[in-house]
Amino acid sequence: MSDIEEKPATITIDDLAKIDLRIVKIVSAEAIPEAKKLLKLTVDLGNGETRQVFAGIKASYDPESLIGKHTVMVANLAPRQMSFGMSEGMLLVAVADDRSGLWLLEPHSGAQPGMKVQ
Repeated sequence: MSDIEEKPATITIDDLAKIDLRIVKIVSAEAIPEAKKLLKLTVDLGNGETRQVFAGIKASYDPESLIGKHTVMVANLAPRQMSFGMSEGMLLVAVADDRSGLWLLEPHSGAQPGMKVQ
């Protein structure tokens, strides 16, 4: 964290319990030509449920390289209408302090779509 960046607010265990983190599998990914940062992803949450997510990871990932990867998603984030469509969740990424790069979080093998992250 840089010296000028403020620390995030402290949350309680009750706040943390509100966040539903789930393992998802990326089943499709495509670049949006009009968007500088966004990729359009379809993710599998298990039990036949899929969702569309717009992720600001275009500079770091080729869409084809993401297909089949497992990652972590905030599954209970309110859907958000974006100019390119509805985004129905948020993927978790690690971000460099200087914002020069980001890395999609990937669980160990054995994790399956729909599993709760605790």
